[in-house]
Amino acid sequence: MSAILEQVTEEISELSPQDRKELLARLIRELEPAEDLSQAEIEAAWNQEISRRLEEIDSGKVKLVPAEEVFAKIQARLDEAR
Repeated sequence: MSAILEQVTEEISELSPQDRKELLARLIRELEPAEDLSQAEIEAAWNQEISRRLEEIDSGKVKLVPAEEVFAKIQARLDEAR
């Protein structure tokens, strides 16, 4: 990690949760300047995505995996990497 990034990270930890949230929103806008969407448009897009995913679950197109199984697989991979 660069010295500047380390310094910024340290300073961010001193911000209030609200200020960190605002900073994150600004950084995301910086990284994704292609579209200038309103909050309502963003929420509508998320609602559409949520509906699509729920339909995939309801139709059986995708299979849900219990969290315990996911965590066990992750732990096994971590154990292998050691």
